[in-house]
Amino acid sequence: MLVRVQLGLLGRRPDRQPSGMALQCRMEETGVRHAPTRPPTYSAGRRPPKGHRRVPRPLRDRLLTAAQHLEEAGHPDSAADVRAGLAPGGWTLLRAKDTGETGPKAERTNMPLTIERALRDQLKAKAEEFNVTLSKVVEDGFRKVLAGEWLPPKLAPTSDKVVLNVRVDDSLRKEIDAIKERLTAEAGYRVTQSSIAIAWMAEDLGVDVATVDTDSAE
Repeated sequence: MLVRVQLGLLGRRPDRQPSGMALQCRMEETGVRHAPTRPPTYSAGRRPPKGHRRVPRPLRDRLLTAAQHLEEAGHPDSAADVRAGLAPGGWTLLRAKDTGETGPKAERTNMPLTIERALRDQLKAKAEEFNVTLSKVVEDGFRKVLAGEWLPPKLAPTSDKVVLNVRVDDSLRKEIDAIKERLTAEAGYRVTQSSIAIAWMAEDLGVDVATVDTDSAE
């Protein structure tokens, strides 16, 4: 039960010697239980925000920062794994694990590609930079074509040719072979496993490759 205390000022009492004013104290019950002992320090029952509100950075930036921290902490392999997922075609590494499209049971066969020496060197350098294998990049390109999402441009003839070997899921190669005649008819020029592989590696890894402008040729 809350008790209200009232203080009142009284005049000088004639029977007291000391001068000045005296205090009279009167206490009474208010009938209010569990009343607050102090007023709230903020309005509407909500605490005011402290500091600046943080806006989350894009996921890619945060993952790159995480990879840098891992490397600085002495975990270069883990840092490389994070960067591999951010590299061109890196999402296929995650999808392959979930769907079983590629894995230890997939039968891969060697596919030799006749390619310009300078282009081969640039593709290898980019693959090393992004920590991906050219074989997986080629498989990604095959899936893009099979899904109807991409067709390779017509590649221009080149000189100083070398052989680049990649290992590709044999089932994907057979699927491409089954539709290559239709792809050729749609494109208006010959489409092969090799042209798909070379053109997609260049496009996905950001390497320039000589092509033929088929529109102007008509």
